[in-house]
Amino acid sequence: MQALVYWGPGKLALEEADVPSLKPDEVLVQVERVGICGSELEGYLGHSSIRVPPLVMGHEFCGTIAAMGDEVRGLSLGDKVVVNPLIACRTCPSCLAGKINICRNRQLIGIHRPGAFAEFVAVPYENAISVPKEMDASLASLAEPLAVAIHAVKLGLRPLDDLLILGAGPIGLLCLLAAKEMGAGSIVVLDLQPDRLAHAERLGAVGLSPRDLDARREEIFPLGIPSVIDCVGVQAAREQAMHAVDAGGKVILVGLGHGRSDLPVNHVVRQEISLIGSYTYSHEDFQQAVALLRQGKIDIRHWTQTRDLAEGPAAFQELVEGKGSFSKIFLKP
Repeated sequence: MQALVYWGPGKLALEEADVPSLKPDEVLVQVERVGICGSELEGYLGHSSIRVPPLVMGHEFCGTIAAMGDEVRGLSLGDKVVVNPLIACRTCPSCLAGKINICRNRQLIGIHRPGAFAEFVAVPYENAISVPKEMDASLASLAEPLAVAIHAVKLGLRPLDDLLILGAGPIGLLCLLAAKEMGAGSIVVLDLQPDRLAHAERLGAVGLSPRDLDARREEIFPLGIPSVIDCVGVQAAREQAMHAVDAGGKVILVGLGHGRSDLPVNHVVRQEISLIGSYTYSHEDFQQAVALLRQGKIDIRHWTQTRDLAEGPAAFQELVEGKGSFSKIFLKP
């Protein structure tokens, strides 16, 4: 089979690889679509300590079951599935408390084991969820990032409250769509790229450059900004989020752009601002993401594009340079 292998910062190569062998509790998924995640762009740049080359990345994917182990139950050959890439131990205190996203022994497909930038990938059958065969494969591949967005919005949003989102990349746009489904009031999305702001506006938000927020704040947020979701994760974005949110408000930190930031902690203390980390999702979040996709609630027109797996290196480079007009690129093995 063909696989896109990460060999180090800025190095991706399309290579021949063996089709994965199966354990008794695993299924072999023939990948139809796999999305490029922002965290994988950080890995591609060498900024992710947990992505160790050589590695086949890819954790946002949809495909068809091509083979099954002897212990697999509830699935059949030919089923179309999306895969929850988070593999929890189910026995640690976090798992027993229902918080699989912070499992002490968690593994992620595409990080700790080979991922879906390949023609085939082996996954635990309990992590595969059936979807209708007629569902668009690119749409279905958004189940994982949509679950990330749902988890973040739940942590920060009260129904009818206005919301500020930093970043109009895939997670930012999916936070926008999830927030609309959860009853948000006015939603403003900040980004530096005009094309991405246009995507946010088509999806129902006000799109602004970060430098324009202060000038229009009273007009757009007459009742204040009770919640901010930062989907960027760099120094400037984090600092702007903390200064923009109301006293007593919440800043939900999703983006992982910088490992460290020098932040206005005294301001956070004096204004009693809650800083809340949001990492991946619960089982419920993932199921709700699949349900929204099934219901046709997620619009992927205009802001996504599909390319062949062989175009993966060029797509990664385009995304890290910020030159493309699309927020999300899917690869087709």
